[in-house]
Amino acid sequence: MQYEATGITVSYGPRRVLDQVDFTARAGEVTAIVGPNGSGKTTLLRAMSGETPHQGQVRINGADADAMTARQRALHRAVLPQSGSIAFPFNVLELVRLGLTAGLSSDDPGEADRITLAAIARVGLEGYETRMVQELSGGERQRAQMARVLVQIWQPVLDGQPRWLMLDEPVSALDIRHQLTIMHLAQDYARAGGGVIAVMHDLNLTAMFADQVNLLYDGRLRRSGRPADVLNDQDLSACYNCPVRVNTPPPDGSPWVLPQSMV
Repeated sequence: MQYEATGITVSYGPRRVLDQVDFTARAGEVTAIVGPNGSGKTTLLRAMSGETPHQGQVRINGADADAMTARQRALHRAVLPQSGSIAFPFNVLELVRLGLTAGLSSDDPGEADRITLAAIARVGLEGYETRMVQELSGGERQRAQMARVLVQIWQPVLDGQPRWLMLDEPVSALDIRHQLTIMHLAQDYARAGGGVIAVMHDLNLTAMFADQVNLLYDGRLRRSGRPADVLNDQDLSACYNCPVRVNTPPPDGSPWVLPQSMV
């Protein structure tokens, strides 16, 4: 099962932001979208999730995503935006519960509470349930939003079909410990049969956790493949317009990225 996009083109007025981008993510894998600022990463994620008008076709597990209702899409995929404001005075428990969708067992009234509390614990916010969201730090709010997204599609597989976490810079406000917490959560979700599509800025975390990497540059897909194939000196230096050297430390040979001083 796959999350596929073919020929995705997005324009804002005369400016073309994405130009004929093809994209495939497979269930059971973490698929990363990387590239410099303004390359079209968030736009691609929003087009594939149905939030941005686009040309081209998007298919979720073989079905035409544009033909789905908003409710049908919500049962198949959940989207963590890059940022979001909370207008109402919710506590953490109330915010996370907003993510619950249909599909819960009607004969188990406690299921919703168990899922909500489990998601809060998964993002490291156990004990924060009654804290007001407005009182949280930026990183804590980001993790609370991650829990809200997670409960929306809590089961990685529903009726034999994978479900999809779509994450836009999920670790941007987090310290090292909580970056690893969220990335392990995403990896575990994929290994349980779901799929994860994540816009990433940290190339080292991408190398550690992604199964597939898509490198965007100037609205086009420059390279797609395994981290060791995509994260190379030539492509990264060209896309980021600065000298970049990719190294492979022991013991497992995962690539890591070291920016080079231009002085």
